[in-house]
Amino acid sequence: MTNKKTISNLFIILLISIIVAVATFSATLWYSQQNTSIPNIDSWITKVFQSEPEATAQPAFHPLDKVVVSVKGERQTHYVMIELAVQTRYPERIKQIDSYMPLVRNALLKMFSKKKYEELQNQQSIDQLQQEVKQTLTAAFANTTIARDIDDVLFTKYVIQ
Repeated sequence: MTNKKTISNLFIILLISIIVAVATFSATLWYSQQNTSIPNIDSWITKVFQSEPEATAQPAFHPLDKVVVSVKGERQTHYVMIELAVQTRYPERIKQIDSYMPLVRNALLKMFSKKKYEELQNQQSIDQLQQEVKQTLTAAFANTTIARDIDDVLFTKYVIQ
């Protein structure tokens, strides 16, 4: 008799659990359809974790620290001082670039170590050098989110000594 009683008790518990689950699901569905002011979880996640600031109409310019590197000449070592500014349409996202200055310095040092003084002295090579610096910085930032936010790299000061 205890075996039959146990089975009937388990059957009653199972039946009550199914009824509660169906009722809970139905009530939740009905409430979500009635109350439209409850935010959708997907839109909330997007808003909180993936909020993308919109691009500004006018470009913003973020100056970087001055970089001084040495280059080899025919007779002696020369120095190049460059001040750069990054052009972006996402000024809020580019603010963190200052914390990456060691990465910027390293990338520029590697790039300029391959250059000769005579090559850098040529005025016609400024545009080409500017493009090369942009490609170098974009490659250096390839593993960060900053790379996509750089529209251009501008020379604000360029001195060869």
